[in-house]
Amino acid sequence: QTVRIERSPAQIWAFMMDFSTAPRWRNLVREVRILSDGPLRPGSELQVTFDVFGRVRTTRCEVLAFETARRFGLRNVTPKVTGTFEYTLAPEGTGTIVTFSCDLRPHGVMWLLLPMMIRSNRARYAQQLTNLKREVERAA
Repeated sequence: QTVRIERSPAQIWAFMMDFSTAPRWRNLVREVRILSDGPLRPGSELQVTFDVFGRVRTTRCEVLAFETARRFGLRNVTPKVTGTFEYTLAPEGTGTIVTFSCDLRPHGVMWLLLPMMIRSNRARYAQQLTNLKREVERAA
């Protein structure tokens, strides 16, 4: 998924890295907390609380990529379903092209739920960049 946002990569990055804004644009997310000490970097851990299928869930994520105003990537480390989530920011004229990718991998019997997970996650993430655009353009 890709969207063009009429703000600089630095403005978008600042908004995205303020995890208190996550519930405003990341579908189903209630809270993101930093678990590791020090500044965010590859290897840092986050705790994400979200709603899924009517239940509140908490998962731990590891930061895979952290390139200021360019790239942010996470890996979900939940045993039954692992996934990587990545955002890239590329300047374009007076704005920024933001791209989001998600790769979920079920493990064990969770493979049986793969078709439902794919449909659910497409719908779940479809509005994420639209929400980010709306919130960033409104905030700046």
